[in-house]
Amino acid sequence: MSFTAKNISAGVKVTAVGAVVNIMLSVVKLFFGIVGHSRALVADAVHSLSDLASDVVVILGLHFGELPADKNHHYGHKKIETVTETILGIMLIIVAIKLAYDSGAAIVLNKTSHPTAITLLAALISIFSKEWLYRWTRAVAIKQDNRAILANAWHHRSDALSSVAVLIGLIFTQISASLAIMDAVASLLVSLLILKVGGKIMLEGYRRIIDTAPPDGYVDKTERLIREYPGVIDSHKLKMRYIGNGIHMEVHIEVDPHMTVEQGHEIAAGIKHKILDGDSHVIDVIVHVEPQSC
Repeated sequence: MSFTAKNISAGVKVTAVGAVVNIMLSVVKLFFGIVGHSRALVADAVHSLSDLASDVVVILGLHFGELPADKNHHYGHKKIETVTETILGIMLIIVAIKLAYDSGAAIVLNKTSHPTAITLLAALISIFSKEWLYRWTRAVAIKQDNRAILANAWHHRSDALSSVAVLIGLIFTQISASLAIMDAVASLLVSLLILKVGGKIMLEGYRRIIDTAPPDGYVDKTERLIREYPGVIDSHKLKMRYIGNGIHMEVHIEVDPHMTVEQGHEIAAGIKHKILDGDSHVIDVIVHVEPQSC
């Protein structure tokens, strides 16, 4: 799938805005966390900083991933997007494990704090701003079909969920000091959700890095299309792999051995254009023409 300059600009814009918001949220939550005596809010500020790091990774991936093919990279630089996606998944997992560890320790050791009511404001600001960033970033990711941007959108959502857990805990602490432990319980539940999302993102990126083929249904459908194309007697060695979000495929077809080279070439070109026109995700199709085996 080819990206226009407008597509890239939209992806960089939403990510850059997210970076600015993450910086502001980190400062706000850190300030209110210290002033309001909330360990959870201070931890949430650190979580926002991890989002800032992911924004930087995505911007780098968008820039370098769109560089054209060169002498040392014959297939272009699209896999940088996949590496970026995998890194984001790993970052989510690390954040989730840290949150789960801290929450579990607080529950086991019964560590409680008594934040002031002013901390509720910072949590609410974080929730609304991060949910807005999630929805905007997700919309851009879907429009561009960019999994790295989508992974970053989920990073925004994870921060919003983390802030929800903080808010719930802060509300309980305002109701009764004996309910302060609920802050850690809510944080633990959210960390498990973040761990699940991060694992899914990382696994999908890893599968593409090691050249895992598209689903069997997609491969079978393509194979039928090739074999049913006029002039094709049989086909074999159909191979597919992901390059970024695009698919590169290669196939061998058998044709009438008495057919001219020009006729064989026309069949190969027809197959290639039929596949490319039918799926915008396909980057290139290499068709090898062979005479029918005796």
